Amino acid sequence: MKNSIFVVAILAMMSMTACTVNDNDPIEQVETIDMLTIYGAQNVDSSTNKIKELHLEELPGVSTKKAYNILSSIRKHQESEKHYDVKENQHGDHYDIDIIMDEVIGHKYTFTIQLHMQKDNESGIIYYKSYDADCSSKDFTWYIKGFSFSTDNTTGDNKFESPSYLYFKVLGENVEYIQVPVKITGKYCPINNKAEFSYIL
Repeated sequence: MKNSIFVVAILAMMSMTACTVNDNDPIEQVETIDMLTIYGAQNVDSSTNKIKELHLEELPGVSTKKAYNILSSIRKHQESEKHYDVKENQHGDHYDIDIIMDEVIGHKYTFTIQLHMQKDNESGIIYYKSYDADCSSKDFTWYIKGFSFSTDNTTGDNKFESPSYLYFKVLGENVEYIQVPVKITGKYCPINNKAEFSYIL
């Protein structure tokens, strides 16, 4: 809670600074702060290793307004195009299954997830192995903390879920780093070899 309040204060200061330069629409600045708090933005403590581990200092940096516009576009899935591909390759007593899922938003941001699984030929049981994830944007970094994997005993579908975060380098009087939570959910149906996923911002 303290982190969220701190971020609101930072964004408010940045907004007021922007208004001294351009007073065209101060109401819009306030709305931008309100929307960022709705997304659950939190400040990234500069004393942690997260900034260095994720190379956040290498981001070009965006204004508060641009961060809001990006988040709004992603939440609404504007001009969204989804693509799925499932590949199976047999190796001795098992199959390697690769599920590739990507979504392009606004013809600009491409989010890609690859799940790597293995199916035992004899039992038919599917095991989760690993994942890869990537985002085409240079304005922010997308970080996934790993997937939980389970099987629905009723349908036989494999379910996966993961917490993830979008990281922004926000420019104002000072450089601040913020993180925005994104929940990823999806499933793979072995019967028809189909997959799908979605995320909540």
